[in-house]
Amino acid sequence: MIAIIGGGPAGIALAAALDRLGLNYELFEAREIGATWRAAPSDLRVLSPWWTNVLSFGELLSGNPFRKPHAGEYLDHLLRIARRLRGRILEGAEVLAIEEDGNGNWNVRTADGISPGYSSVAMATGYFFSPSWPSPPLIEDGSVRILHAAQIGDYAQLEELRTGDLPVVVVGRRVTAGQLMLELNDRGIPCALSLRSPIEFRRHGFIAGIREAAYFFWEELQARLSPGIKRPSYPVMDGGRGRELVENGEIAVWPTLKRVENGEIVLNDDRRMSVAAVIMATGYRAVLDLLPYPVARDGFDVPLNTSFEVQGMPGVYLLGFDNLYDHRSRYLRGIRFDAARLAKILAARQAPTD
Repeated sequence: MIAIIGGGPAGIALAAALDRLGLNYELFEAREIGATWRAAPSDLRVLSPWWTNVLSFGELLSGNPFRKPHAGEYLDHLLRIARRLRGRILEGAEVLAIEEDGNGNWNVRTADGISPGYSSVAMATGYFFSPSWPSPPLIEDGSVRILHAAQIGDYAQLEELRTGDLPVVVVGRRVTAGQLMLELNDRGIPCALSLRSPIEFRRHGFIAGIREAAYFFWEELQARLSPGIKRPSYPVMDGGRGRELVENGEIAVWPTLKRVENGEIVLNDDRRMSVAAVIMATGYRAVLDLLPYPVARDGFDVPLNTSFEVQGMPGVYLLGFDNLYDHRSRYLRGIRFDAARLAKILAARQAPTD
């Protein structure tokens, strides 16, 4: 029996791959299946085309395969697949620990007790529920509202931050910061960006659109010809209107925040500004607190592993984390391939009794 921890895209993709191989598993999800995509704003767009992210071949041609679906559409896709899964799905089952049982197997501990005897545990716990905050922490006295982008499950929440003509400060320079910037601007809410380093924009326009469409075909070919390519995988801010807003000065660009005090932010250049709120678009950290003991991490802050298996923890595998197999492993278009690879590894590892 295999335990899958996490019911997001990685857990669902792995469960579907195990179904195809006829393997038994139980999937533990602390919230609801698809929780990460339930928590995302429904009109958030996936960054790459439908054909690169779809987990079911039968849905590949459902609509324009080159469209970038909204999060709500992708959630519906995940839930359709989840309803077809044949393993045992445990929702509201927060895993508190995984523990060796002394016989080469693993126990999974939840608030309801211990589920024993798993030959393998797949950690598909993702990033979304572990927001990354600035380091060192921002010095602040609570006089300005500070929240992380992960706390925004509906862009309509941004209306709550409106305070006259005071700007909402978005800290970050990548795709999430850009999406928030545009959403604030669309609502007529003043916005400023706080940056440590210059923004890198994605190319925009007709020619750039053609190049981007071609890129994903090239990436797929490259992945087949040169397996296991690893490189930085963080997406940059969208170009187009976002770039125009920054370059024409409609969106102010400020240096890093030093501290918050008396209802104002103090910038690194010692300027003081009154603001409505601060949103940290500073990314996420891998949710790997369940690993039973510390393990060294690689340059992508992921536990050292070989063929998805955590070094020094036989039978514990990772899925959906940065550069596990290649530079796509953290994202939907990589997860679907990694899930099939891991399923084959797990099939080879199963005892005859399974």
